[in-house]
Amino acid sequence: MDSQEALKLVSTVRHEWMNRLQMISLYAALEPDKLEGLYERYRQHADEESALIRLNVPATSLVVIQANWEGRLTYSVSTDRVSLDDACVADKLVRLLSGTDGPIHVTFTDGLTVRVFGNVPEGVFTPEEVYEQTVECSTFRLKEGN
Repeated sequence: MDSQEALKLVSTVRHEWMNRLQMISLYAALEPDKLEGLYERYRQHADEESALIRLNVPATSLVVIQANWEGRLTYSVSTDRVSLDDACVADKLVRLLSGTDGPIHVTFTDGLTVRVFGNVPEGVFTPEEVYEQTVECSTFRLKEGN
């Protein structure tokens, strides 16, 4: 990640935290009984980011966090370690994000599962990585070590 990309990420995160602080302020003023639920949602999001960072795939984590903060991708982490080719996975996700406008969900388990609702650009995933395809969704599975 070069300095321009790092600044873009920092700017995105700062903007989203400002949005969250504004929501907390509004809930505190208008709907204080719902403030605990909002707090819990934000805490869970922070816990999920921590779990992602602990996987030790920094390039992939940066792509996922930025796309998540921008509302372009959701993710879940259900493992405490993963062994993936970090640069390769990050590159696949960047190409996928630049070539589709549909929802994307990434699951970190004993590898990586990518579910795409929309068009998948040519050449992002190999035929061996195709796990399942339906009319509305394509699922790709990257096994550990890949």
